[in-house]
Amino acid sequence: MKKKKKTLLDLDRVPTLDELRAYFRENDFSAATYIDMDYDKMDSESVEMLEHIKGLMDEKWEPLSREMGLKSDSSYYGKDNPLIAMRDNMENLVAGGVMKLLTEKPDLAAEILASYLDDPDVEQHADNFLNNAVKNAMQVMNYEEMAQAVQENAAYEDFNHDKFNNYRLKDFDRKWNHSRSKIETVSLNEMASAVNDEGESSPMQVADSSVNVEDEVIANLTGDNFWDSISEDDRTLLKMRMSGKTQQEIADALGYKTHSAVTKLLQKLKELFENSDQ
Repeated sequence: MKKKKKTLLDLDRVPTLDELRAYFRENDFSAATYIDMDYDKMDSESVEMLEHIKGLMDEKWEPLSREMGLKSDSSYYGKDNPLIAMRDNMENLVAGGVMKLLTEKPDLAAEILASYLDDPDVEQHADNFLNNAVKNAMQVMNYEEMAQAVQENAAYEDFNHDKFNNYRLKDFDRKWNHSRSKIETVSLNEMASAVNDEGESSPMQVADSSVNVEDEVIANLTGDNFWDSISEDDRTLLKMRMSGKTQQEIADALGYKTHSAVTKLLQKLKELFENSDQ
């Protein structure tokens, strides 16, 4: 009978840093798990404990990920983004390991904890240990190299499409659709004198260049202070503008007589944003 390979949990002591590094390098744990993470099968106490452990780890992972190459906070990226998938799998692995230790080897867990009870700085030492452990794991997985590769080879699925005002997704869309490239310049007079299919002059809706809402408000709106400070009607207006509606279409939908009213509102919102604490 083949002897089962020992894991770090089988040790009768706390593993050393070298042992942790060796274990990380020898095992592909990108999708590993110690327990079944089906939350529907877990009791509420277990779910709460798992989320608490994952939250503690996430507090360290998030700032470290920014230091190592993630361009924005994790909320801008989707679950299929390799960097986010790595984080989630690591948090599941660690949380599952802690849960397994507490439930299947309570005596060992108690012994480990007892050795720190007399330490007056136990909370600070534990915090430092967790930070070092997370950082070490990320370095072993070559997080910086992965972050650079993911940024250089971004895909549509990498971004969180449920996040309103996801400027990272918008920037990707612009690059993908080459909307930053030069386009043919047409004078306003030429646009205004366009002729329709019946040979009649047809005035066209021309964007107001002084109100670049998408670039100066929506795309740069990275905090919640400005968004929370405006009315629901203003938020609706900005959402419609972000979705590509023209000022005339917005005016028709919101009951304004002319699109100039929308232009003025957008200008006021722009000024409000510029004067905010963003």
